[in-house]
Amino acid sequence: MSGDANKSAKIDSKALIDIYKAIREIAYGSVQVHIQDGKIIQIDKINKVRMR
Repeated sequence: MSGDANKSAKIDSKALIDIYKAIREIAYGSVQVHIQDGKIIQIDKINKVRMR
């Protein structure tokens, strides 16, 4: 493993807020955080609809 993997990354507070909102807005589904070079570059929210 390279030394870069052990670096403590600074996380943008807006990104944390966006992740938190994505989690709060869905009842079923998932939130994916895409990271490149130690930085959050994309947040995907996948909302699933349960048919009962």
